[in-house]
Amino acid sequence: MAGRDLLYVFYSILAHVALLGLFALSLNLAPTTRGADDDGEAIQAIAVEEQEVEQAVERLEAEREAQRREREEALAELEAQRQAEQERLEALREEQARLEAEREAERQAAEEAAAQAEREREAAEQARREREAQEQARQEAEAQARREREAAEQARREAEEQARREREAAEQARREQEAAEQARREAEEQARREAEEQARREAEEQARREAEEQARREAEEQARREAEEQARREAEEQARREREQALREEMRREAEAREQAARERRIAQARSQYDAAIRDKVRRSWTRPAGTPDGLSCVVEVRLGAGGTVLEARVVESSGNPAFDRSAETAVLRADPLPMPDDPELAAPYRQGVRFEFRPDE
Repeated sequence: MAGRDLLYVFYSILAHVALLGLFALSLNLAPTTRGADDDGEAIQAIAVEEQEVEQAVERLEAEREAQRREREEALAELEAQRQAEQERLEALREEQARLEAEREAERQAAEEAAAQAEREREAAEQARREREAQEQARQEAEAQARREREAAEQARREAEEQARREREAAEQARREQEAAEQARREAEEQARREAEEQARREAEEQARREAEEQARREAEEQARREAEEQARREAEEQARREREQALREEMRREAEAREQAARERRIAQARSQYDAAIRDKVRRSWTRPAGTPDGLSCVVEVRLGAGGTVLEARVVESSGNPAFDRSAETAVLRADPLPMPDDPELAAPYRQGVRFEFRPDE
């Protein structure tokens, strides 16, 4: 019985440890949501939507924290139940040991009482025999004195004495038989009570084992359902985060594309304005060479320095008239400094070299 109790305690502890491990694993596997960095140049509508997404994520994190605390409280309650069950089993083992000690003491007391009764019976029998021997000696002395005078009376007395002894022997035999029968009945009753008590304890132990097994199966099933539900929620949460991340990434790319397109439009518009201003200033600084026909044009490449300083000017596509080409280069140098954007991004192409078509007659 004690070995089986220890085995059930071991299985119970093992089941609780498994539950603790599952909950610890579920906590370790819980992912942490990280919001994407806000784009400082994103439009106002995108910023408001991202703030709403972050608030929703914070609410979800608060709900998961509450669920984690509930799981920890459930674990603490399970641990307390396991401790109470272990204490109850220990109390049962102590009670069983006490009952066995009491039964052993009762058995020893019964054996001692039977031995004492046997010794008393033998002493009584010895005393009776001694009394009878003394009485016999007295009777024989009296009979010797009255032998001749009371022969008939002696014979009668002897006959009566013999009958008395036989009656006493029969009564003694009857009492001993009754005592033996009583002892047998008491032993049978004791054995019956012990058998009933043993059967009752075994039935209670069987019921307890079945209850523990049922509780263990229910706990394992509950843990399995909770693990499946946790995995499902985590998968849904991961899919939701991925959708939100993809949506934010798409919105960011769209915003960057719109910003890039707007920047390119601004650059193109500014380039157009500055190119027109450069052509106009170069045209005003141009002097037509003598004998140059109308309608000529060439492409001039100009590289500017800080403040629009002309660092280089050369014709890259000739008009076919060398005098006209030289006059174009001279006009660029005379127009120094040329209009230059203050924005470094807009000014970069002019520092590297820009080309424009010089058509003074248009």
